[in-house]
Amino acid sequence: MRSIVVVGTFDTRADAEQVAQLLMERGIDRSDIDIRSTGAADTGTSTSRESTSWWDWLFGESEQRSYYSDRVRGGNAVLAVTADDEGQAHRVRHLMEAEGGDVATDRETGAAPRPHATERREAVSGATGDEAVLPVTEERLRVGTRPVARGGVRVYRRMSERPVEEQVRLREEHVNVERRAVDRPAGDASEAFRDRVIEITEMAEEPVVAKEVRVVEEVVVSKDVRERDEAVTDRVRRSDVEVERMESSDDEEFRRHWGERGRSGGLAYEQYVPAYQFGRQLGRDAGAGGEWSVIEPDARRRWEERNPGTWERFKEAIRYAWEGGRGGHRRAA
Repeated sequence: MRSIVVVGTFDTRADAEQVAQLLMERGIDRSDIDIRSTGAADTGTSTSRESTSWWDWLFGESEQRSYYSDRVRGGNAVLAVTADDEGQAHRVRHLMEAEGGDVATDRETGAAPRPHATERREAVSGATGDEAVLPVTEERLRVGTRPVARGGVRVYRRMSERPVEEQVRLREEHVNVERRAVDRPAGDASEAFRDRVIEITEMAEEPVVAKEVRVVEEVVVSKDVRERDEAVTDRVRRSDVEVERMESSDDEEFRRHWGERGRSGGLAYEQYVPAYQFGRQLGRDAGAGGEWSVIEPDARRRWEERNPGTWERFKEAIRYAWEGGRGGHRRAA
């Protein structure tokens, strides 16, 4: 059974890793998921992919190889998921687009890739019940917030000393001894000649220092929270679908040309339909006038804007349809 590969590009490897994790949570085996980006080890365990270049395995010689390798060199990440069937591929594609991925058209393993999905157009066969699904994707801006440091206040408390002086009154006692001349009777003669001692103590006051710790001030640190509204502007992408009805005669003519010239390119007819339609519209816009060498540069620019890296593959089909759109002024084969 041939597998289907869904390829998507993401802005960063972290985005691709997040989508890979979501895919594994939904039942996709890790060995079926490959991520390529610069500056990090590539992930993926398939032996068949390691035996040759990963880009050769995925794109072969397609012009898309250079487009996606340039995206990787530019800092993007490429996520490739191998799906077992179309149903699983559709679920993978839907998840990638929902997570903001730029999803390429699915391809079968071993077959050449189709044009880029942002401009894919598929033809629907006439059998009842057949259908082709072309998802219309758009980016939606999701704005969140995260805390960031914008400065602050650091408060220190340090100890310091300073000299102080206080006045205090001190009391001192001094003993005075005086001799005074007197003449009076002694009274009790027995006590007059007994030894006697009189002691008087001098008292004085000295400073006594004590310290008391008191709270004299408080420093309060707090935060005020204020909210403000800010307008965030960005650009988002959206894929628009253009519907062009093909005339049955055109379809038959294009199928015939594809069978003669395009089949050798390895792509299905449905993958050439956008090129034929683009060339036919170019021819109708130009009318009978104008030469291919004159309009080719502008045509290439317009085609590459929608389908990068695929001009050389589809140029022959575009020119063929352009000549038919000019009213039958077709060059000789």
